[in-house]
Amino acid sequence: MQKQLTMLEKVACKENIERAFYACLRGKRGKFSPQSAFVKLDHLVEVLHVNILKGENYPWGKYKEFYVSDPKRRLISSAPFIDRVVHRAIYDVLAPELDMFLINNSFACRVGLGNGRAVIKLHEIIKGKDFYYAVKLDVRKYFSSISHGRLLGKINAVLSDHSLIGLIKGLLVSHPVNKNGVGLPLGNLTSQIFSNFYLKDIDCYLMKKTNGNYVRYMDDFIFITSTKDEALSILKEVLKIGKNEKLKFPKGKIVWIKNCGIPFLGFLVTREDIRPLNRNKRRHDSKIRTKEKNGYLMSEVAMSKQSYLAWENYPKGSTR
Repeated sequence: MQKQLTMLEKVACKENIERAFYACLRGKRGKFSPQSAFVKLDHLVEVLHVNILKGENYPWGKYKEFYVSDPKRRLISSAPFIDRVVHRAIYDVLAPELDMFLINNSFACRVGLGNGRAVIKLHEIIKGKDFYYAVKLDVRKYFSSISHGRLLGKINAVLSDHSLIGLIKGLLVSHPVNKNGVGLPLGNLTSQIFSNFYLKDIDCYLMKKTNGNYVRYMDDFIFITSTKDEALSILKEVLKIGKNEKLKFPKGKIVWIKNCGIPFLGFLVTREDIRPLNRNKRRHDSKIRTKEKNGYLMSEVAMSKQSYLAWENYPKGSTR
């Protein structure tokens, strides 16, 4: 009889590590670090196999950091290539287990979903309503606020096999800023599934109280009710749950919308249609002008235009 592998052993499985390596290599074959790793792949797989089985004592490397602005300025933490292979190996084993506990109306960082599907779902919710209140919520510095202890407790509660917890613990404190037990680095693949899973209790509450009239994309929440009193009651409980989860919903980011278009993920969603917000059109036009001014090839400019049109038209197609 073949031995049943633990989750840690599945992550450390050499075939899983090799698949993770090739996934991380996509689009990076010309860069030095992945190339050097590729040359000694067999040795790398063996070393990672041994180190992953150390669990909490896995030797995580040092992050590099840089800022991106599109449009909000964010600090991105980039782990060494070898560690990103381990992130992928963990993700490929853990994500399917945690995803089973996520609601259907949570759309970020999940296979077959995404922001276009989230916008379409919101349109489907409101298009048949004669009157509604929409409440938009946004968590303040969400990734920086996630409690490691609460996250590990949630993961422990749903996994029958706890062999992977030590490795996850080590990963959570692998960034110096997060050694106090709070926060996830923006840039880690594993941060996506952890941050999604962390909100499952709020998701379940809102799905039940709104009869499914709720959509979430990462830390952007929208719920729909038929009366203001109902919305106030639900909001009060959400803020209470958020406080227990060590999360803050700033008053300035709680938006009330009464029976009109809802701005969401770059689109204005109404009963009748879905269209891009004007600021996104202006940002796109500005980028195109900058590329043309800086002498980009016509083919590169055309690709940027085509990419924007694909983004613009994907959710709009659902209203036709």
